[in-house]
Amino acid sequence: MERLDISQIKMGNLPFCKISLSKNFNNKHKSVWTQIKESLKQYQGSDFDEETEASILVEWTAFLQFLRTLGEYKRTYDFEVKYTNEAKKFVSDLVNSSKPLDDTEEIKIDKASIKDLKALGFELNLKDYQVKNLKKLLSRRHGANFSVQGSGKTAVTIAMHLLLRNNKKTNVNSLIVVSPKNAFLAWDEGFAETLNINCPMRQEGLTELKGTYDQIKALLLTSGKRNFIVNYEKLINITNLIGSFVYQPYNNVHVVLDESHKIKTEEADRSNAAKEISTLPFIRKDILTGTPLPNKPEDINSQYKFLFPFSVPPSNDKYWVRTTKKELNLPKPNRIFQNIKMSKPQKELYGAVMTKFLNKYSNISKVNKDSLRDVRKSIIRLIMISSNPILLTHRMIENGEFYFGDDISSKIHMQLQEEENSGGSPKIKWACNKARELAKEGKKTIIWSYFRNNIEHIGKYYLRDLNAVYIHGGIETGEVGIENTRKDNIKRFKDKDSDCMVLVANYASCAEGISLQHACHNAIYLDRSFQADLYLQSEDRICRLGNEDQKNIYILQSEIPRGVRNIELTIKNNLERKIDNMSKFLNDPDLKQMAIDESEGEMPIDENINMQDIKSMLDDLIKTR
Repeated sequence: MERLDISQIKMGNLPFCKISLSKNFNNKHKSVWTQIKESLKQYQGSDFDEETEASILVEWTAFLQFLRTLGEYKRTYDFEVKYTNEAKKFVSDLVNSSKPLDDTEEIKIDKASIKDLKALGFELNLKDYQVKNLKKLLSRRHGANFSVQGSGKTAVTIAMHLLLRNNKKTNVNSLIVVSPKNAFLAWDEGFAETLNINCPMRQEGLTELKGTYDQIKALLLTSGKRNFIVNYEKLINITNLIGSFVYQPYNNVHVVLDESHKIKTEEADRSNAAKEISTLPFIRKDILTGTPLPNKPEDINSQYKFLFPFSVPPSNDKYWVRTTKKELNLPKPNRIFQNIKMSKPQKELYGAVMTKFLNKYSNISKVNKDSLRDVRKSIIRLIMISSNPILLTHRMIENGEFYFGDDISSKIHMQLQEEENSGGSPKIKWACNKARELAKEGKKTIIWSYFRNNIEHIGKYYLRDLNAVYIHGGIETGEVGIENTRKDNIKRFKDKDSDCMVLVANYASCAEGISLQHACHNAIYLDRSFQADLYLQSEDRICRLGNEDQKNIYILQSEIPRGVRNIELTIKNNLERKIDNMSKFLNDPDLKQMAIDESEGEMPIDENINMQDIKSMLDDLIKTR
């Protein structure tokens, strides 16, 4: 009888499924083989790494998703499927890893176990809600901690790892953390704050996987290091090295994806890298994020499949825990939506750009994949005008789109230059004046903006009198004591005795992994990120466990002239929908209240915005005046 042979091979130290045909299979089932290959390519999302007339090499995740369909083909077309013993064991182990733990496998946590943490070198006294989360997570084979920012997810994860290290059933001896680079500091601080100096895990430390491919290979395979941290972008090119490390027989690895919403976009490079390592024989997998659904309910899918590659996300909370702000007894932040009058040249520029935009895209059906980039660019321009319009005229001049021979264009740009020289746009002037007012009261302020030039101008020039520091993607991480590095700027701002009264930052560099709740109680938003996750996390830099002072959130919004389409109100509607979707999934009343509180506000557009987002925004924009 015709037969498919299923075996396992390793390629780059990662396990792959090899499907080979018996000699006569193609003679009788050539069209079936073509259908099987096409289906597997769809599940894998890419071409096969190896393909001949009689065999293919496919990712195990794709093959296992196809298993049910393969059974239907087998019954319909009457052929055999034969597994090697190694492949059969591999499939069985992977499928079992997606099942809940039974009572004999669960790691029981009681008061005595928590006391044992002290003996293991864990110094922090866990809160009741953290102990509750720890117990629930350890009753699952793999788990997700979706607690709000600042609730101690890192501390709970380190405590869990210590217990796994000292449990005879698991014998974990290694930790791999995948995290955004801007959250590395939080993990360094987590080790220092939770582990005493005699704890073996603290002495081992957390080694960053950086440098060339060969340097990372040496760190993983020959350095003797046990604990590693790597950013998502670097992971893309070293999944095979992670596989080599995990497959070494003496390595029992616990892997953690921090800020796991970074893999929300299925088939993106970061998501594919996470998928590639998801079938490695880790002892345990955990994902951490306070914003698991930043855009839409489907954002959870790729995160769940990292934990359990062969099952569908359940509709209940069987695999995750969440601590809300209400459970932390944090005071509700005071959100102040501050209307700012636009200047005359700002209004003229906004009207001109909006008119051109609507003339081109008033019909939503005109938006397609080819025009998507131009739509993004247009929306960013509208937001830029609302924040600081001279940013746009400078850019247009650089791109040859703005000509001084045009009297109107020349006049607008000259007037905007006068604004810049006299303290900046209306929003910037308001933010700087408010920061000075708060500084007189001895209060520090963080100012958020998406645009790098805003950050540098405020930090370098407009607020030199307040010894402002700034952080964006161009600022090196560096070390404390090295001037104008990320670590040194944060330390200066957090130091209550320093004369640094303002931190100016963008979302990508500062929204994650930094705790400012003790030093700062006031935040000003010149413009907000289109991404709900970064906006929520930026608020949580100051609204965190450990400080109950009243927090004030000032959201600046330009007053758009009556009768003109309102980009700020448009994007606000989009943000509100996203926060509301997340509140429903997490059953979190704080997020629900935030969606209700949300009023007119503007934010830059997400570079990852999809067609559905664009069309919903355009629909809002066309209806909104």
